[in-house]
Amino acid sequence: MRLRALLEQVFLKRGSGGIEAQLVLERESGARERSTLTLATFELPAAARLLGRTLARRDDVAHVARCRVRVQRGTTLSDDDRLRDALRTAFREERRRLRGAA
Repeated sequence: MRLRALLEQVFLKRGSGGIEAQLVLERESGARERSTLTLATFELPAAARLLGRTLARRDDVAHVARCRVRVQRGTTLSDDDRLRDALRTAFREERRRLRGAA
């Protein structure tokens, strides 16, 4: 069994196959884990929602309530509160839907 994790940060950037999401997860042990997902969309809001739903389906992700979403445009990184809110909302709604289906 994997230790549960909190989503700490997400870095979003456009890639050749869609939006690339680089995740920083913090495990219960305090260890940080980094991974990259390619999301099948080129629109940032859709990518944030898709990422939220995807993470909600993972049993090792406890919550995303305090995550930070940063967008890379060229060499510049900037926080995006709208994308953060979209990710959080999609995560909550998908968890609620999954609980209702069980």
